[in-house]
Formats: sequence, structure tokens, C-alpha cells
Amino acid sequence: MSGTALALVLTAALMHAFWNYLAKKSRHKIAFIWWFILFAVIFYFPMFWYFLADAQISAKGWACMVATGILHTFYFFFVGSSYEQGDLSVVYPLARGFGPFWVPILAVVFLREQLSLTGIAGIGLVVAGIYVIHLKSFSVKAVFEPFRAIRQPGSTWALLTGCTIAAYSLVDKVGIQSVQPPVYIYFIFFIPLLLLTPYVFVNERAVLKKEWQINKKPIMAVGFLVVFTYLLVLFAMQTSNVSYVVAARELSIVFSAFFGIVWLGEGHLQTRFIGAFLIAVGVGFIGLSR
Repeated sequence: MSGTALALVLTAALMHAFWNYLAKKSRHKIAFIWWFILFAVIFYFPMFWYFLADAQISAKGWACMVATGILHTFYFFFVGSSYEQGDLSVVYPLARGFGPFWVPILAVVFLREQLSLTGIAGIGLVVAGIYVIHLKSFSVKAVFEPFRAIRQPGSTWALLTGCTIAAYSLVDKVGIQSVQPPVYIYFIFFIPLLLLTPYVFVNERAVLKKEWQINKKPIMAVGFLVVFTYLLVLFAMQTSNVSYVVAARELSIVFSAFFGIVWLGEGHLQTRFIGAFLIAVGVGFIGLSR
């Protein structure tokens, strides 16, 4: 991987972890997410319109965009719910690690791909990291704590988030080959905006205005970053091996653990940081095995 590509990927990883930090800091998570999706759809509309003029979208391309849009709707809802219930230093590594954990397994079942030893090792490291991140300490008494902690609402929502990541990753693997990336990415946000709006207007209407007033700047920052990070990774993929890009990108897991532990004071520094590191390395192995 070239130095430029590595810099792009690391910047994207840092930005991705940072916008999740801002989402965790918000008061009403679902309302915050709806606002930044709306901002992203408005802000990036000129880019979408420019590329749409020359786009020739096949039936398969439309099917993939609709499918990924629906899956991303669940993803955004699960992300918001997980941050309502759990810590950033637990939720983010779980969600980002559990998704890639399932991708090679589902690829074997549905795409008839084969698992390499590197991929198997990566899956094992992700499992180990998920266990360690739920430890309160490295003591004999804490051995069984993860089996109870993983059933807590925050972790449950995070694992559901990971499942949607695995599902839309497989869809995107097919869809991005059929549709120009800027157009495809736009629908990743446009469809969730349509689908989430009725829910938000019914269940979050009372807090929508207040959330905007309190977090207007973070909302606009996240609205910009969620799409921009996608674009940085796509640029990196044009000049480097995709597997290397996928692996390096997962350093966002370590960044998120740092933000949660240091900036938000979530505690359990040793176990959570080591757990996040194991998950990041495991996901990196999975990426390199492709």
C-alpha cells in the first residue's frame, strides 16, 4: 500500500470513529442520526446529481441500492439504540468487529468462497476480543462476567448492528460493481431518510428541534463525515490492494476505544483497549485473507 493510500485510510478510520463519538455524545441518538442523514442528503445532492447524469443503472444495480438502503436503515436505528444503552468503547468495537466476523462465513455459504488460515485466525481473534472487551478485570472472578455482560442491551444492539454490517457488506460487494460509487453511496443515506422519517416524526418529534438547537454543529460535522469517509476509502481502493485497505481501516476500532475510555471516561481501560486491539487485528486478518 502506498503512503498516500495509507494516509487516506487512516484518516477515514479516525473520522469514522470520531463521528461515532459525536453520535454517542448526543442527547437523543435517533433524532441526532436522523438530522445528520438529512444534512448529508442535502449537502451531497450536487455530487449525486452530477454523477447521476451519466449513470446507467441496471436492474441488479437498483435492487442492490434498495437492499442496502433498507439494511442501512436498520443499521442506523441499531447504532442509535446501542449508544442509548451502551458505552462507545464497547459498542463500536462490537459492531465493527462482529460485521466482518460474519462476512467470510456468509461468503462461504452464499458466494462459495473458501476460508483461509488467515481468515480463520482473524475470526478467532475477533471472538477473543469480544470476550476480553466485556471483562472488568483480568482476574479469576471476572472469567464468567462476559457471558452475562454480552446480554446487556447495549451489547445486544451492537451485535445486531454488526449483523446489518455483514449483510450490507455482501450486498455492496455486488452493487458497487454495477453502479457508480457516488450514486450508490447517496442511496445508502437517501433510503434510510425516507424510511426513518415516519418513525422519527411519531416517536422523536418532541425532541427533534431541541436536538438540532443543541447539537447543530456536530450534526453538520457528522453529516459531512459519514459520506466523506466512504469517498476516502474508495479513492484508496483505486490505488491499493482492497484487502490491505479493509485491514488498515479497522484501526477505527482502536480509535473508538481511545475516545470512549479517555474522552468519555468510560473506564476499564486495560481490558477494553486490549479487547478492541484484538478485534482490530482479527478484522485486519480477515481483510488480508480475501
